[in-house]
Amino acid sequence: MEKRKIVQLLTLVLFAVLIVIGKIQLWMAIFGVSLLLSTYFGRFYCGYICPINTAMELIDDNAEKKKRKRNQVPKVFKNPIIRYAILILFLGAMVIVFKTGKKLPVLPILFGSGIIITIFYKPEFWHRYLCPYGALLSIFSRLNKKTYMIHNESCIKCGKCVDICPSDAIAWDDKKAYPIIIKNECLQCGKCIEVCPTDSIR
Repeated sequence: MEKRKIVQLLTLVLFAVLIVIGKIQLWMAIFGVSLLLSTYFGRFYCGYICPINTAMELIDDNAEKKKRKRNQVPKVFKNPIIRYAILILFLGAMVIVFKTGKKLPVLPILFGSGIIITIFYKPEFWHRYLCPYGALLSIFSRLNKKTYMIHNESCIKCGKCVDICPSDAIAWDDKKAYPIIIKNECLQCGKCIEVCPTDSIR
């Protein structure tokens, strides 16, 4: 986890520097490379590189320590149509930026939105249902080869991994036999590994 935190800090600093020098468009190149690599490695961008997630984790950790109650995901947003409608709007904004040359503050707006939402809602609301980057990565990482897996032979079905997952990527399979990881929604953050009492997640 320490290595992940170091990478998160460095990429957050890089993101801030690009904003200050007015070269935030370069971040899209970083995301583009991550998007292609996600076809093999999954959503590592979310867990290691994304500055929105890094800031959200600070807020989420603070809320958990203070046991501050936050809202669950509104049911209406669990409809996939909402997620992909947001993605289409985002892609439309990107097309306008590239065709007109106008510098719309899309990335800073998304950054602020992620932080505000995490103050009032559980992080999975943003990661799984609102973030357009997450939606794209989810599509591209459907066939990824590097993902966490839960080994049923040692799993005691305590549900700790299900509760801690920040992207709703761990769910009970039919009849709650065992939890399973939805590989294209996993942020590769490793929080499930930290709480697993039997080291069943590898």
